[in-house]
Amino acid sequence: MQASGAVRIGIPPIVESADPTDAADLACEVRGVTKSFGAVAAVADVDVDVERGSLTCLIGPNGAGKSTLLGCISGFLRVDTGSVLVAGHDVTRWTAHRRAEAGLATVFQTTRPLDQLDVLENAMVGCHAWTRAGFVEAMFRAPWQRREERQIEEHGYHCLELVGLADRANVPAGSLPLGQLRLLAVARALAQRPKVLLLDEPAAGLRSGEKTRLAETLLGLKGRGLTQILVEHDMGFVGSLAERVVVLDRGRVIADGTPAEVREDTRVVEAYLGSATL
Repeated sequence: MQASGAVRIGIPPIVESADPTDAADLACEVRGVTKSFGAVAAVADVDVDVERGSLTCLIGPNGAGKSTLLGCISGFLRVDTGSVLVAGHDVTRWTAHRRAEAGLATVFQTTRPLDQLDVLENAMVGCHAWTRAGFVEAMFRAPWQRREERQIEEHGYHCLELVGLADRANVPAGSLPLGQLRLLAVARALAQRPKVLLLDEPAAGLRSGEKTRLAETLLGLKGRGLTQILVEHDMGFVGSLAERVVVLDRGRVIADGTPAEVREDTRVVEAYLGSATL
């Protein structure tokens, strides 16, 4: 098993370098996206630009369309109208799997590790987005495939280092407390080498100390240049890390600015009237 001081063998970067063909400063673009369920428009004609290297929070009251919008970006939901671009490339009609290979990684609120695997092996699962070994190669174990296996282990371990779980690498994943499970989910997403990391209510159910550790981790990733978009209800958590907040209400954007600015916006106050989360 890896030691933190071990020499690494060609580990791919956690954050991919910019592609010269990418749009200048935008990691993700949402253009006029609408998504309805029956007669209800969960997201209605939404426009959002996300700059490369930024950390953006999507907030709003229950039913505002936050998770639906995140699903439209990730590809787990197909938009009715509008378009989604990642690094300047139109991915609107791409499957979620293809978008993941193109650089979108998602951390879901419900955290389910592979209990039969240890923490490191769970992190290594995320490497599937860029590895090339398949079933036939695994059977014959060509030299390049053995090198790739070592590379995957190195990369998975490095992702655990970034979220502070390297010392838990050999622990059964199912034994981790919720806060560490959420960090493991982040590590597994990082193993995909994402251009954009999507997080759906990552602080949900966490205790105060666990939220602090998660916020520090996400800020550290931002410092490395990773673009992040997260849905969140906890305004205290949002205020501790977001530089930009986009507020949705009834499927539409009603405010866009810093946490301090949106707190003072009368439309936001009205939307959250009676809610303790603002």
